[in-house]
Amino acid sequence: MMKSIHRVLLPILFISLMLQTSCSKDFLEIEPKGSRVAKTTLDYEQLMNAVSLQVSYPSSLYMGDEMAAQATYIDAAQIRTQRLFRFEARVYDEDQLPNEIWPMTNIYTFNKVINEVMQSEGGTDQQKRAILAEAKVGRALCYLYFLNDFSLPYNAATAASDLGVPLITKADVTQTTFVRASVQECYDFIINDLTDALPDLGPLTHRRKFSRLAAEFVLARAYLYMAKFNEARTHVDAAFAELDKAAVTLALYDYNIVLDPNNANSWFPDFGFGLSNYPLAANNTQVIYNLSMINFQLQQANTYVFSPETAALYDPADKRLELFSGTEMFNPSKTFPKGMRRYSASLFSGLEIGPSLPDLYLMRSELKARAGDLAGAKSDLEILRSKRMPANIATVPADIAGSKEALVRFILDERIREFATSGMRWWDMRRLSVDPVYSNTVKYTHKLYDDAGNVVATYTLKPERFVLKFGERMLAENKGLVENE
Repeated sequence: MMKSIHRVLLPILFISLMLQTSCSKDFLEIEPKGSRVAKTTLDYEQLMNAVSLQVSYPSSLYMGDEMAAQATYIDAAQIRTQRLFRFEARVYDEDQLPNEIWPMTNIYTFNKVINEVMQSEGGTDQQKRAILAEAKVGRALCYLYFLNDFSLPYNAATAASDLGVPLITKADVTQTTFVRASVQECYDFIINDLTDALPDLGPLTHRRKFSRLAAEFVLARAYLYMAKFNEARTHVDAAFAELDKAAVTLALYDYNIVLDPNNANSWFPDFGFGLSNYPLAANNTQVIYNLSMINFQLQQANTYVFSPETAALYDPADKRLELFSGTEMFNPSKTFPKGMRRYSASLFSGLEIGPSLPDLYLMRSELKARAGDLAGAKSDLEILRSKRMPANIATVPADIAGSKEALVRFILDERIREFATSGMRWWDMRRLSVDPVYSNTVKYTHKLYDDAGNVVATYTLKPERFVLKFGERMLAENKGLVENE
């Protein structure tokens, strides 16, 4: 896999960059030996500008415990997604490569910049260091996603021996051996990249450009996955300190306005088919760094929905329900049973799953609650909730707000309400599965429903399935790679 990606990546990068800069005759002239793609500092900046992180139908989308499926349509869904939903050990056939290798293409690009930009021509040392820092953030972000697909959740007691992913630091198409580092080594690597990058990063100027704000966010998320809550809080607070420095607008959308079809600033009409005024990532004021998930496939539009238990988490007046449809696509007269819904907003522009303002508020709220700052946690939570529902239901109930454990659980449920059917619940499930207090918030089953709402099949998640298998082809093409159990 990695060898194959490296083999084809250089011409792809070259063609992509040439298309973007066709007016420049001397851009990225190839050396006689074909060993370099870029020379000048501007070339490396353009290489970074060409990065667009996008995930197509990630495994996490089908594995979260907030999901259910419709028996009428399940056979028409992709075999891969059916296997993921059933928590099967085999997801890919022996001739297939995993979808989840997407980070490796980008890691190649980031490694190239990291290894070469400081020797590039024409730029100042400060410019080179800034580009280097952005590439390190990108590499760390990609490794964090890659690790969360192919390693067990971080457990301090076993992280030093649990297998992580190969840590590739060179842009080398001839590399053929890929030995897995430990989970601990992988997290140390990620944190080191981000920490090294911080001093040379600037404020947020574009949602596809890595900023200090994005780096602080990713650091906070990495520490949260490690259950190092004090360290996570330090970087969440640092991220909040960067908000006012941003050169682009950062603000929570008020769903009481933008999801009101009668309001002039609404994201409607034609919302049910994804052709609404839902903002593109470049203009989405909630986005800190644009990492999109493409989740729309006609043949399974009605297959995967959020479960009745998820439906019960929402107040009927919660405006986030407007992002979903309770009726089938192409058959609006047919309603999903038991309150189940499919995601219907922004189907063609993608769903943002990278660093975002809602996630930042929810992380800080959870970290405050875990530390015993219940008033602060309640305040952050209500800032978000006030933008998601009418004021009369946005307040956290007093009996919950006064109890640390109850409030943390409420915040974890809020994360489901905010990010349902995005795949983000799966990442929370992984970290919570090893949490000594909140592991029982994870549900280990998926259910398949008939049209009447009867359960026709139940699938159980085994702890070893918190990690994906690489599959036969990936193992065959990459020496030294050890399969997961």
